[in-house]
Amino acid sequence: MRQSPDIEHGFIRLQNLHIAFRKYRFPASDLTSPADAPPRKLLCLHGAGVAGDYTYGYIAPFLKQWSEVLVPDLRGMGETVFLDECEHAFDVEDMVDDVEQLLSSQNWDEFDVIGYSLGGLVSMMLKQRLKDRVKQTCLVEPALLDNFSLDETRNFRRQYRTLAKGLKDGMGVRESVIAFLDLVSPNRSRQERSENIVIGRLSHRPLGFANALEAVSLAAERLDRDALIQDQENVISLVGGNSYEAMKLFHSHIASTRPDWRYLEVPGADHSLPFQKPKRLISLLNALPKI
Repeated sequence: MRQSPDIEHGFIRLQNLHIAFRKYRFPASDLTSPADAPPRKLLCLHGAGVAGDYTYGYIAPFLKQWSEVLVPDLRGMGETVFLDECEHAFDVEDMVDDVEQLLSSQNWDEFDVIGYSLGGLVSMMLKQRLKDRVKQTCLVEPALLDNFSLDETRNFRRQYRTLAKGLKDGMGVRESVIAFLDLVSPNRSRQERSENIVIGRLSHRPLGFANALEAVSLAAERLDRDALIQDQENVISLVGGNSYEAMKLFHSHIASTRPDWRYLEVPGADHSLPFQKPKRLISLLNALPKI
């Protein structure tokens, strides 16, 4: 019988904030990799507005290839807080710095990574910075890879900045969150119970959410997206079947030009893919070959 993993709920202190994380440790008897194989480790990065545990708490316990799975809360979200207990603006580079320092604190050298939405962008930037230390990357509807046209991608993200400004200026939180959902998941079911759950999660730290949206929007204006894509290796990217056609076409195109990039469309899902299809995501992750 499969045992429950040991879960460490911890924090590390950086110069101006506490980074919260959960680390799952699995006994060797539960792993599918050979007993004499070097242990594999997986980093799980969430999207804007929703904490790591909300995103991966139903996924991480069922992963079978990694001896350790690390699930941090990115700055502005979850239990990661600034030391002065205020919300502050940040860049995506700050998030990459935070994650790199967390990895150092855990003595992780080589690892795989899964990144969802904003976490997908952070994952790609982490790969660009750490190079061969990142062995495999799973991207789930990653930010900035939603359209062939970089101009269209930037225009889309400018709407994030408008939403962020509304949240900071006192616009109703619920109305702002619904506007965000209408933007990223226009084809969602809008079933009342599930809609209220999503809205509640995204409303947990509205100013942190606003700062994350602003960070993505500003990154779209200045990052070299072509170089970012070029620097990736051993990628599987996932897009929901109910998401934008332009996103599916772009990911399909990248995969068609790269032998080390595999693209899969997940039927019945939209931008909320990790929450809608956790069993499918677990199955895909457990099937990833070792690199």
